[in-house]
Amino acid sequence: MKIKKIALTIGFAAMVLPTFAQYEKYEGNTDFTNDEERYKIAYIGQEQIADPGKQVGGYITMMQMYYSSQNWNEMYENWKWLTTNAPIASVSLYARGAVMLGELIKAETDTAKKKQYLDEMMSLFDTRLKYLKYLNASIPEGKRGRATEGDVLIAKANYYHIYGYGIDNEYTYNKIYDMYAKGINAINEEGGREVKGAYIQYFFSVSHELYKASNEYYREQFLNDYLSSTEVCEKMLQLAKEETDPEKAQKIVDEYDRPLAVIEQVFAESGAANREQLIALFTPKVEANKANLEYLRKAMTVLAANECDDTEVYYKAAEYAYNIEPTYESAIGMASWSKQQGKMQDMLKYYEKAIDLCQTDARRGRISLVIANSLINSKQYTGALVYLDKAMGYDSNLTGQASMKKAAVYTALGQYPQALTYCEQAAAADITVSGSANRLASKIREVQANAAANARAKAAYDAYVAKQKAEEDFWGGKK
Repeated sequence: MKIKKIALTIGFAAMVLPTFAQYEKYEGNTDFTNDEERYKIAYIGQEQIADPGKQVGGYITMMQMYYSSQNWNEMYENWKWLTTNAPIASVSLYARGAVMLGELIKAETDTAKKKQYLDEMMSLFDTRLKYLKYLNASIPEGKRGRATEGDVLIAKANYYHIYGYGIDNEYTYNKIYDMYAKGINAINEEGGREVKGAYIQYFFSVSHELYKASNEYYREQFLNDYLSSTEVCEKMLQLAKEETDPEKAQKIVDEYDRPLAVIEQVFAESGAANREQLIALFTPKVEANKANLEYLRKAMTVLAANECDDTEVYYKAAEYAYNIEPTYESAIGMASWSKQQGKMQDMLKYYEKAIDLCQTDARRGRISLVIANSLINSKQYTGALVYLDKAMGYDSNLTGQASMKKAAVYTALGQYPQALTYCEQAAAADITVSGSANRLASKIREVQANAAANARAKAAYDAYVAKQKAEEDFWGGKK
């Protein structure tokens, strides 16, 4: 399943990797997994020593030993020789070399020396890109250490993000954002795999920093980054549900559930979804793009995702889009508008139109979830439960998500045991929502415990008042 690329408003020139003639004769007929042979061809100046394989192997052994003992200064000398003379001898030159340079930067007090180490760190990633195909060729399929161009670019962005501040005068969040985006785009263009959850989280954290620095200038980009980042995580979690191997499914959940939770939390605390500001942002743009169906769809998506699907600007976007070409999205918008006007029959008509405009039961099920969510927001809980049952009827794969929403309904109604039951059903039915279900259950138990404590306190108080009244009645002569 290929995931939609993160939408970025940045253009990148294609990176062209140079060809290195000194290795061409080995390509296709060299066993790069054989240490002795690899060391011999890894040494650029082979004519300078009689046994290059032995010398390179010795430097690698010393480098690994100093890495294990965290003797960074001694490791640096061995690492420097290897990167200069034998850049494809071992992938550890790059992975462990970056760690070493980071430790040297942290320990160094001289700013100029820090800058030297930072420059070497950035150059290290460039060197890995330069020799990437040879380094990958030395690692058997399925083993750790293989990397893509995108992996290296994102790792470079991450290290620069951590160590560049206060050292590089050109350090800016704009620069880091571009670096992460370049890596993500490269991974998408390479195909065959998806962006790692951690990378998405790092990228979004930088987008958040840009938003904090200039709210109004970056608000729309930040909103787009939020939608794109959560979309990737959610689609990967969907893959976990389709995975037949429980161990592989859990690995996907472990990689994407936590980043998704962090992104959601950061976004919630950012204030970017401020209702008044979103209305102010999109009102003039919707009017200016009322004939642009693509923009209207995007505006509706952002507004709906941020609980602004009951605003005039959302209704306008839906109306303009529906008049251009009725879709289930715009039909839902028209249903919301009808509800706001108190036209309940029209609301149901547009909701059913939205379902009719879908081509598959899977999509009809998802629309039923949307309708249920709308009804939950308007506190029409009975109707919401009806559409949640419809969603599961259209697509049994939605049982987990529908159960989560039922748990939310029963929590709002104060029926905590039922809510906890649906949390358990959600976690059992769908591994992709298990993390969210467990977190919701934990919160429900807290609320339930507080409610029980309040009930006990009230009962104790009522008993005390009754006892006092009984005593007063007795001593007052009342029977």
